[in-house]
Parts: sequence; C-alpha cells; structure tokens
Amino acid sequence: MPQHVFELDRQTREDLAIFPNNNGGQSVLGLFDYAITIGGKEKLRDIFLSPLTDAAQIEQRINAIKYFQRTDTTFKPDRIACDCIEYYLKLAQKPTSVSKIKAIERRAMHFIFNNDNDFYTISRGINYSLTFLNDLLHFTAGTANDNLPALLQSFREIINNTLEHPDFSLVKPLYNKQKLSAIDIAKADHLFRYQGYERMKLLLDIVYQLDIFITVSNRAKLFGFSLPVINKSGEQILNFKGLFHPFIKNPVDNDIDFNTAKNICFVTGANMAGKSTFLKSVGISVFLSQLGFPVPATYMETSIFDGLITTINLADNVNQGSSHFYTEVSRVKHVATQMHQSQNVVVIFDELFRGTNVKDAYDASLSIISAFAKLKKGFFMISTHIVEVANDLVDIETINFKYMKTEFENDMPKYSYKLMDGITEERLGMWIVKNEGIVEIIEELLLKK
Repeated sequence: MPQHVFELDRQTREDLAIFPNNNGGQSVLGLFDYAITIGGKEKLRDIFLSPLTDAAQIEQRINAIKYFQRTDTTFKPDRIACDCIEYYLKLAQKPTSVSKIKAIERRAMHFIFNNDNDFYTISRGINYSLTFLNDLLHFTAGTANDNLPALLQSFREIINNTLEHPDFSLVKPLYNKQKLSAIDIAKADHLFRYQGYERMKLLLDIVYQLDIFITVSNRAKLFGFSLPVINKSGEQILNFKGLFHPFIKNPVDNDIDFNTAKNICFVTGANMAGKSTFLKSVGISVFLSQLGFPVPATYMETSIFDGLITTINLADNVNQGSSHFYTEVSRVKHVATQMHQSQNVVVIFDELFRGTNVKDAYDASLSIISAFAKLKKGFFMISTHIVEVANDLVDIETINFKYMKTEFENDMPKYSYKLMDGITEERLGMWIVKNEGIVEIIEELLLKK
C-alpha cells in the first residue's frame, strides 16, 4: 500500500532553507550533501523531496544510519567506478547474444585500428563492474557475523542472491584475472548490459543508499546530531532535549515538549531575542525526523506526522497585487484547509499578522489562535510581537506559554536565547530606534536649513 504524501509546500521549504537558494546561503541539504558518488547525491535530493509517513520505513532508515555510527566500516564507494558503470550500462545496441567469432573480430579491429571507442568503453565498464561486484562481495563477507538492521540485511541478501545467481556464475573467475579474453569480454558484456542489467542497476542503487547512510552518520557525529526516537503508541508526541539551530556557530540549546494536553506553544519575546531561530530549529528537526535522519538535538522523541506547514519568511505577492496582510490571511486559510485533510500536522507561525495595524493584528491573532486551540490534534508553534494576545489566552489549558528572556547590562540588551516558562512584557522596538539615533539624524537636517 502506498504511503501518504507528506505535506511540505514551497513556502515551508524556503522558510526552513531545506534546499539551497539563489543567494548561496546555507541549507539543510547542504549539511549532508557529502556523498561520494553522483548517484548518492542524486538519491539524497530525492530523499529530501519525499519525506516518509510510514513509521516502519522511517525506523529502517534510522537503524541503518545507527549501524554505521557504531561500526567502523571499511566499505567506501568508488565514485569513478560507479560513474563509468552507469555510462557503460547506458550504451546503445544491447548485446542480446554472445558470438565468439564477433568478439575476437571486434577486439582485433580495436587493436589494429585503435578507433573503436565503444569497445574501449565496454572493456573499461566491465573492469569497473568486476571491481564493483568484488567490493560488494567483501562488504557482505565483512558483515556476515553482524546482526544487521532490517534494511541493511535486505541489502546483503540482494547482493548475495545476485552474485550467487546462475547468470552471474561467470563473474567469479574473472575477479583476479589479469587480462580478459575477447570471449570473457563478450560474455561479461552480455551479462551486465542485457541478461543481468536490472540486477546491476539495483546493486548500484544499494551502493548509493550505503553511500548516503555512511555519509549521514559521519556528518551527524561532526555536528552533534542525534537520531530521533519514534513513538508508536498512537498518541501524538513531540519532545526535544538540547534542541539547537544547525546553522549557528556555538548555538544555545533549548528543551520543549508537546503532547495532546499541551499542543500549542506560544512564544513571546523582544525583537532579536531568538524566537524565529527557535521556531526554525523545531521545523528543521521535524522535517529531518520524517526522513529518518539525525536531528540537531541531544534527544528527540516524536510520533509520525502527515505534514509540516510554516509561515516564517512570508513575502508580499506583488504579481497578484496582494498585500502582506492578505498573503498572511491566505496562508492561515491554507493551513485550515489542509487540516481538513489531516490534523496530524505540525504548524509554525512566526509573528502572526505582522502585516497590518496593531488593532487588526490583535483581533485576528486572538480569533485564529482561540480557534486552533479547540483542536485536539496537531501541534502549533506561534510567536507574536503583540504581548496582549498572550495575556488574553492564559486561561486556555492547551497552550504552553514560553518566552525568550532579554536583560539590560550597561544600557545594552543581553540576549540569553533560552526558552523560559511564561509570558514576557519586554519590548525593544523603541530602544533600537533610539540607539540608532534616527531622530538626531533628522534633526541635524533641520539645523542645516
């Protein structure tokens, strides 16, 4: 049965910088995009485009990565070999039969005239294919006594079954042969490009996945990421310990818990206190957990979600003549509509309704958050610059109120970036205006007249 498609739209991908943008900034993909093979890099992008919604598939990936984290594997994919094999397998005119006479004739023509590019490509492709299969043979032999996780066990079985298949019986004698004869080349070519073509492609795909798992496990160690724990109790849950944003040098970590009794996290705080960064770190971690990848936290326990929707860096839709406020309203409507399909989603709103006047923003925020608070499913994270909204929501039991603390030292703000319980009344807007001396600059213009 096909799995449900995980809801992750373009706005969310851009908010969380899942993929690189035209500005050349950091991306979540970029954190892991160190696969050796081109096929591995392409498959990694495919994985990022298709988050999973099946707990068993997610756990299979988690366990595969965990295996390589605790095992010093000697297996290392050969990029050049994989590229050459891919090119070789795509050659036209598949060898549907083996002719000894034609094989000898073609080899002779190649050495006499030295202009048969296809023969050179075939010979090179066969040599790389033999090395490739021999490496896989050593990989399975090296893991024979290991209690492999299910996904890697299935890989090992596919490799062994392929290499032990009668069609591949001619391969073993060729592994250590110094020079292949014309008939050796003809038979191997017939096997790799015709008889066993699909099996060769499957083995390449396995190597690309191994390449990703080994790379991801190494990158996770480098960054201090941990693999998520999947909660399969049937209840929605999302808990973090030591959560941090992966793009920040020396980040401050935070803890946050969600459950059905407290499914809304309402965050207040002054400008530049770290609200947006914290919300993004939650979104990035939810996304990575749905891939079965390590997350930027010391611990994460999560149920499986059907989607992730964020509204953080929302721009005006100039082409459609929409104001920023109308774009925000449309975005909230999109969330409400999507939740008719599934309430098993994580929703993140940063500075809700910043595109209108304070009165309308207050009324709209209070109305929307109160409505979402009545839902018993789905997790919501909401930040706002209008503290009065938080004060009017304090009696709603499903809301978990948090704030980012800011203190003044020597008349300068000091940001802790730590998440605290409660609601803050701290405001820095006018301090920032005064500190920039904007009024004084304007008054200097008046003195010049």
